[in-house]
Amino acid sequence: MEDSINPSPATVPDSALTTAQIQRFIPFDELSAHAVSELLPHFRAYSLGDKKILFKRGEEDDECHFLLEGTVDLADDQFRITQIKGDDDENFLALDASHPIHRHAAVSQSPCQLFAIKRQYLELITTWSELRQAYGLEEENEHDWLESLLTSELFNRVPPANIQKLLTRFNERSVTLGEDIINEGEEGHECYVIKTGKAIVSRKLSNKQETLAALGSGDLFGEDALVSNLPRNASITMSSNGVLMVLTKEDFDTLLKKPVIEYVSESELNALIDEWDTGTVLLDVRLPQEVAASPVHRATTIPLAQLRNRLHELSKAFVYVIAGEGRAEAAAYILTEAGYQARVLNRSE
Repeated sequence: MEDSINPSPATVPDSALTTAQIQRFIPFDELSAHAVSELLPHFRAYSLGDKKILFKRGEEDDECHFLLEGTVDLADDQFRITQIKGDDDENFLALDASHPIHRHAAVSQSPCQLFAIKRQYLELITTWSELRQAYGLEEENEHDWLESLLTSELFNRVPPANIQKLLTRFNERSVTLGEDIINEGEEGHECYVIKTGKAIVSRKLSNKQETLAALGSGDLFGEDALVSNLPRNASITMSSNGVLMVLTKEDFDTLLKKPVIEYVSESELNALIDEWDTGTVLLDVRLPQEVAASPVHRATTIPLAQLRNRLHELSKAFVYVIAGEGRAEAAAYILTEAGYQARVLNRSE
């Protein structure tokens, strides 16, 4: 047996790797043939001769490997062997891919045909697929992004003339799997609509990235920072190739933010609470320590960072008047986008 990894396995021609072969394996079995075909440039197809080491135990690997044909032995730290055959019904996962540092050594027992993909890309695709199932999201359709956008609760409140201008102000941008579109903590200058493709929303929590949501065709993102003028509160990474429609902050402010957000003065608030038949709720979106230092009487507190995940706690039967300085505008926008009635409390008047 050779004691080193074959440094340059023979490359299989691109035409030899098909979408049907890829769809044998998880998570690609959950994707459409079209979605998999778009991912083909990100796969590396290759062959391995008999008695060659594919990877060593304890070795870090930035790729995940899938066995198409042939036989591979996986040996653990007790030298126990698990044999994987390409045509076995149980061969539907990447080889020893549960951890970036291999826990098994892999040695070919016959000539093998394999393909590999970057671990980062596989994790993005897997995460999006799992979230799609959890939330019932559909595969993207390049023809329905505009319909999804225009039929949203938010756009129902935008004047038709503004919508016409918006459609001429969007700039199209091609993006690729694994590309970071927005980085948490950065200043925001643009917002985006997904024309085609998929993306993952994540936020840093205790030095780890916590996945928050999956985005698909027609979804608008990046607007929170434009509304609040605060740094980006999450990161957005593409989990497929795609096309984004990009809108500048200037156009966003003029055509979307201005017609959507309404304001209420402090002097009007008591009358609204007493008189509105639908009921009015005062909502404070500042941090708990800020609320403790300067409480707003009769306000319910939900920090802005938690608002999207806690929308289910609110009722569309009420009108929400929002306090929280610059964050109040971002909160009002989020609520309006989700179909709630929202006003910003202007405490300067």
